[in-house]
Amino acid sequence: MQSYLTTKELSEILHIKPNTLERQRTNRECPIPWTKFNGRVLSSKADVQVYLQSQIRNQINANIK
Repeated sequence: MQSYLTTKELSEILHIKPNTLERQRTNRECPIPWTKFNGRVLSSKADVQVYLQSQIRNQINANIK
């Protein structure tokens, strides 16, 4: 079974405010897929991990150029 993070948990991992994530979702700018379940917005831990890994690679590539 997949594990999920709430908006608050995700915002703590990303070091941004929950309102920022909410705004990004509203504007369809959120880089991490999410779903609503029982009125709660959730992101899978696997999707968060993929996003974080992509950011590490992008940061390393930017430093090399």
